[in-house]
Amino acid sequence: MPFGFFKGVTADVKLSDDEYVQNEKERYVPFSVNPFRERQETKHEGSPNSEEETERPPEWLELAGDLAWTASFSSLTSSTTVTEPISVWNYGVFFALTWHLWATQTTYDIKYYTNDWWHRALFASQLGIYAILAAFSGSFNVGWEVDGDAMDPFVGNNTALTAQAIRQNEVNSMTKSFRGVNIILFFSRLFLLAQYLRVIWYRRKSKQFWSWRFYLPPASTFVSALIFLGCFIMIKERDGSKSVAITQLSLWALAIFVQILASAITPEDDETILKSKATMAPRLSTLTVIIMGEGLNGICGTLRHSINSLGLTPTMVGEVIAILLVLYFIWLLYFDGFRIKNSRSRALDELWLWSHFPLHLSLIMMLEGIKNLFLLTNVLGASNLWSNAFNEVLAYQQDTGVWLEHPRLESLLLPLKMSWQQEILDVNATFNNATIANPEDDGTIANVAAWAQLIRWFWTGVHGVFLLFNEEPDPEAEFKFTTYIANNDSTIVNDNFQDDAALPEAWIGRYLELMSYTGHWLVAVSGTLLLCMAIVNIMQRRPGNRFAWGYSLHRAAIGLLLILVGGSTSNKLDSESWLYWMIPTVAIFFGLAAIIDLIILRFSIVSIRKKEKDLRGPNLDAGGEKGGYESGRGVNLRQLSELSYGQTPLRQRDATGSPRSMAEKTYPAEEAFDPYAEAGVPYHPHRQGSRGSFIDPTTQSLLGREREGGILNLLS
Repeated sequence: MPFGFFKGVTADVKLSDDEYVQNEKERYVPFSVNPFRERQETKHEGSPNSEEETERPPEWLELAGDLAWTASFSSLTSSTTVTEPISVWNYGVFFALTWHLWATQTTYDIKYYTNDWWHRALFASQLGIYAILAAFSGSFNVGWEVDGDAMDPFVGNNTALTAQAIRQNEVNSMTKSFRGVNIILFFSRLFLLAQYLRVIWYRRKSKQFWSWRFYLPPASTFVSALIFLGCFIMIKERDGSKSVAITQLSLWALAIFVQILASAITPEDDETILKSKATMAPRLSTLTVIIMGEGLNGICGTLRHSINSLGLTPTMVGEVIAILLVLYFIWLLYFDGFRIKNSRSRALDELWLWSHFPLHLSLIMMLEGIKNLFLLTNVLGASNLWSNAFNEVLAYQQDTGVWLEHPRLESLLLPLKMSWQQEILDVNATFNNATIANPEDDGTIANVAAWAQLIRWFWTGVHGVFLLFNEEPDPEAEFKFTTYIANNDSTIVNDNFQDDAALPEAWIGRYLELMSYTGHWLVAVSGTLLLCMAIVNIMQRRPGNRFAWGYSLHRAAIGLLLILVGGSTSNKLDSESWLYWMIPTVAIFFGLAAIIDLIILRFSIVSIRKKEKDLRGPNLDAGGEKGGYESGRGVNLRQLSELSYGQTPLRQRDATGSPRSMAEKTYPAEEAFDPYAEAGVPYHPHRQGSRGSFIDPTTQSLLGREREGGILNLLS
């Protein structure tokens, strides 16, 4: 390597090295930066100094914060399966708490974040908060004190004292979880309070404190912190009472509501006052993508088990396609349909933010329901493959008395780590051993022993199929399976041939009950998601025409229809065909919503182009009174260009319908009639002059405005 490479070891910084200088300046951040602009830094009202740098969180920092939130929520999804009503409550409450933390912190960040060490240090505290919340989510159970059945651990055939110890251990774990969650929420509010107090100090220093309502965010944060601290003290070390549990849930709701209300009535700063230019819409979009990714991750796990199990059937492939279509249509309806963000009211803007909570909750619940139902249909499909192949060899043996070698059955048994050839040897050995042990028997005992061996082996295979798709076996179902296998040979054989296999139904029914639970409300929750999209769309678009209303109304209508369908079919889980058609039904309705969206878009574009064509028109009248304009006569751009912008004389019609001159009236720049805008020609109203100064729009000539799109072609 040439020695010249090291010549810069002792050299000083060169200003000509632009990339290095710029990078170092960006990396060097002070301890604390004022989030407000100074008043003297604005030349004109509404026109901030162009040299003032904006402050916003680095993209990597925003993403890291969102991923930290995802880690805490992912811990809940991995440790809590939605298989019972109480698990739905656990999902909803924990999601509300973590979403509340994310929303309040993000609301602060998009307004007051500055790139300094103060916020970087507090960002580390946020990572710690989310990490500890994730650790406490494993034993999170909101119903352990409200309903005794909600926390009833399976004790099997243990003694009474052992069962009591098992339950007490569960109670201790849940108590620690609740106390841990409360104290972490308390510290999270303290950190946020410190950030708001710093903002208050800078607000007074910058003379931007013009309303007492700026005290509301820190005050509500302080009240919320006290509420969480009170819940921490209220939860006892041992089993609590029902009233204490209900009080805690009510106080949690109050803490969240207090901060929502305070944020809704806090006045908004002018956009030229704050240095931060971040907005909430991209952060919500990122969070929606993360939630969809978390749901997709669970579905992919089930698909992985399907691929590694007994094999895929056409029905399984169809389910996979339907799931992918659902995700694709959700993406179209949310991300492609929500591009307008009009904020005219602080309260409505806050309502728009918090309306994403039911949207996100219904989204993750729908994806969790799809995962469980997909799991169920895959288990049923794999079990059918296994039982059909087994019935073939069984029928052949009954016809010929010979056990058939079945290569397909052998291949199906490989994922279960079982062998049909080995089972033939075991059955024959069992028959021979029973015959030797009972020499006076006429073969009945030996036949019963052989059949019991085969029946146990078959149901062990079915049990293996269930375990392939359930990484955490259910204790109650496993206990019932073990009890069934331990029965004597006569009980096993009699149950199989006389009672239609009633004994295996105990543990199979338990697994099917858990996996099919989400089928009761999957379709209805999918409709709720569409209804939430309609509500969010209304608050985001603030529709002012029939097409804008159409986007929301058709989603609401389809969502309500899905809710009705889900309600009428919630108890039809005994129909295997409906189980297989549930996910495709959701995909069809979401696809219908996406298609109607595109149809409305087509009609809207046709209407827009028609009106643009009417505005441009072929009639560019060069005659008439200077500056005269009447509907249907077009715009004389040559004559209008001679007038100063903002003082355009117009001819309008009064209430009686007769033309009246408005040449004497002067309009502000933002209200003046703009022929360039009417002609569809883009421009920059604040065009810089040759010396870099801004030209006041009220004195700028129309001909002096920056032209784009070939305006001279319209004048010819």
